Amino acid sequence: MTESMAEWSELYTLFKLLADGKLYAADANTNKIPEIYYDVLKVIRSQSNGTFEYCRDAEIKVINAETGEVFCSVPISSFIEQTDKLLSGIRDSKNAKGAFELPEVWNFAESIKCQTLKAKSQDKADIHIMVHDIMSGRDDTFGFSIKSQLGSPSTLFNASGATNFTYKLTGHKLTDSEIQTFHDFKYFKDKFDYLASLGTSVEFVQTDNEILDFNLKMVMTEMPKIFAEMIYHYYKDKVYLISELTDIVAENNIINTLDNKVLLRHKVKELLTNIALGMVPGTMWTGDYEATGGYIIVKDDGDIVCYHIYNHNAFKNYMFANTRFDTPSKSKHGFGSIYEVDGHQYLKLNVQIRFVK
Repeated sequence: MTESMAEWSELYTLFKLLADGKLYAADANTNKIPEIYYDVLKVIRSQSNGTFEYCRDAEIKVINAETGEVFCSVPISSFIEQTDKLLSGIRDSKNAKGAFELPEVWNFAESIKCQTLKAKSQDKADIHIMVHDIMSGRDDTFGFSIKSQLGSPSTLFNASGATNFTYKLTGHKLTDSEIQTFHDFKYFKDKFDYLASLGTSVEFVQTDNEILDFNLKMVMTEMPKIFAEMIYHYYKDKVYLISELTDIVAENNIINTLDNKVLLRHKVKELLTNIALGMVPGTMWTGDYEATGGYIIVKDDGDIVCYHIYNHNAFKNYMFANTRFDTPSKSKHGFGSIYEVDGHQYLKLNVQIRFVK
């Protein structure tokens, strides 16, 4: 089985949870909180060959969720052994470009009815886990999204044609030769420095996709403009971190409140949480979270921690401190070029959000 780092990381999460039997909560810096954890009772995995429950007791029983038939029982020690082998294989393949194979691990995965590395999901949850909450004494099943630090930083907000923002050029109107000079610059910061030298300003006009515009306004009415300003400063000032861009926009007084920084930090955290747990650009956001448990982080040392919805503040602070803007393909998504409509010049910008690590 030849698969990507992210897909092997998802299988690693399955193995590790069943090997350890505990899922620990994390603080805002991904440090494990020893006194807050959830006992893993079972992992539920849906695939084209059916839905299987991996029930953890003295052994791991693999049960067909539809028929109740026990397919096999596997010693926990086997999961511990395979978890270590999988982690070693992932680390050895860390510099591999694209997909890679781990035959021994995959043979074990097939023996416990893992037909694919990535479980089938209709929502943002990558894994569904029944846990026992020692705080409440309840057994509940939650869907978690998995983000791995073992490979390249994961993407949170994917770019597409639906994530274009339109800006109007005001002040000095560029000539054809000046437009060509703008396009000849390789880096956006040089492009925007050139516009400033000409006396040309860039003003946000609209979110191209009305569904994304609606989703942003679910956080606050001014969020489309705030988000667009963050994108503009990302390109103009070469500032990457979401936290820094939020503060820059707050200082520009786009909104006028008692404390712009406090309000915008709170609202951007809310937006990132919405994106993480269900909101996508092209689908109208209802406010319901699809990853009902929260996030599981596979740390670069192989440890696994989680941000549960019960620990909402730590999750929001983690998202705010560990996300950044990234530049998607200009040609693929149709942005970055100056064009003219009815005598006015415009520019589209696009962005994706990626985890820092």
